Amino acid sequence: LSPSRVVVAHVRDGAATTVTDSISTNQSPVWSPDGKWLYFVSSRLGPRDIYAVRISRDGRADGVPRRLTTGLGAHCISISASGRRFAYDVYTATSNVWSLPFPPHGATQTAATPITSGTQVIEGVASSPDGKWLFFDSDVSGNAQIYRQRLPIGDPEQLTFGLSDDFAPAPSPDGREIAFHSWRSGSRNLYTLPLDGGPVQPVTASPLQWALPNWSPDGHALTFVTFGDRGGIWVVRQAPHGAWGKPVQRSAAGTSAIWSPDGRWIAYSSNFFGGSLMIVNPDSGAPRVVLNSAKSAGVYAEEAIWSSDSRTLYFNSHDPKGNAAFWAIPVTGGQPRLLTRFDDPTRPSYRGEWSIGSGRMYYTINDRQSDVWVMEATPR
Repeated sequence: LSPSRVVVAHVRDGAATTVTDSISTNQSPVWSPDGKWLYFVSSRLGPRDIYAVRISRDGRADGVPRRLTTGLGAHCISISASGRRFAYDVYTATSNVWSLPFPPHGATQTAATPITSGTQVIEGVASSPDGKWLFFDSDVSGNAQIYRQRLPIGDPEQLTFGLSDDFAPAPSPDGREIAFHSWRSGSRNLYTLPLDGGPVQPVTASPLQWALPNWSPDGHALTFVTFGDRGGIWVVRQAPHGAWGKPVQRSAAGTSAIWSPDGRWIAYSSNFFGGSLMIVNPDSGAPRVVLNSAKSAGVYAEEAIWSSDSRTLYFNSHDPKGNAAFWAIPVTGGQPRLLTRFDDPTRPSYRGEWSIGSGRMYYTINDRQSDVWVMEATPR
């Protein structure tokens, strides 16, 4: 759901030139047969449509992109060698939150209960520390915003508003505010929002794509990641007067960082799509391997959650068929123990985000549909 931009890179020296904005979704760029035009899909004026922009010899956009279709809903495009035909796919997705008892003790998806419903895509999900609220992001209003919902069943309450996309809410230990990342600055950055009705407060201001915040147990620091490529684990602390300090990097790679309840460790995955499970001290020292993905018989850790005593890490993974599984491993290492596996093809759970609260686990079940179309392009 995040915004994106189209960039032209010179093959000779790698110099890159931005062609579109990064406020809306801009994706699937393809060249015209003569190399003078660039076609791409964009949501800049609503549903995803095909746009074209002339590219000069230096790789820059020559003029404003032209909208070629209206209400197409395209996701990816391809153009024929003659330039007279477009192939495109129309992709739709819904994603809602479901819940199981935790630990699941082998319980399957048939025992799960729905928490949210509707035509929406939910990505990030987090239970409040007291287990009374579920926080999540959703595009039900048109773009991604933050919501909360009273558990076990309640009505969603929208917390953030505006045209910028907001993601990955994390409630503070005292339940008085949330941290999240947003595109408000044109790049992913961290923000906090008091739940008593106060305004959104910036935490970081950087072009480095900082995202996915999680609180320290004392509520005076956040750990977060550099989004994309190899990632990176960071810590930012709050001064007594409330100002946020300069972020400090604790690992040059990694994602999905989360603080242990005793405050001694930050756990994270070494790779955005599943990797080794690592821990690092928030202040000093080198990272330590808890689960080595190269020696774990195909188990790749995605997002970890600590046990309340900080002795065990729970994490999820996906097998080559896309089936989700949930595991437990001692923080000292060893063999992971399988808690449950999701293999019901009618209830796929694709994403890595999940949460635990008051004896239950929360995760998303997804429905993804796509059709491929071909259309003739009328020359002008």
